[in-house]
Amino acid sequence: MVPFSVGAHPQMGKMMTLKEFEDAPPTAYTEGVLSGSLLDDPAVVRKIRADYDLLRAAALSREASLAMIEAAAEGYRRCASTT
Repeated sequence: MVPFSVGAHPQMGKMMTLKEFEDAPPTAYTEGVLSGSLLDDPAVVRKIRADYDLLRAAALSREASLAMIEAAAEGYRRCASTT
């Protein structure tokens, strides 16, 4: 999970998949709300990889992500039980 405190980042609102192959150059697939793109330009794929690495560095640890999810679920359960 990437907390809101990280602020805006290049992958907001998109899904991204990075692919690496033994016999072909790496590719990236990005998908937004209305479109998707398969990218194979090496410079573009390197840029997306760098963005991904920065995003991973800003992401919460697995433990912190789980704690945040559990807290949100508990808040939802409390809200749902009062309605």
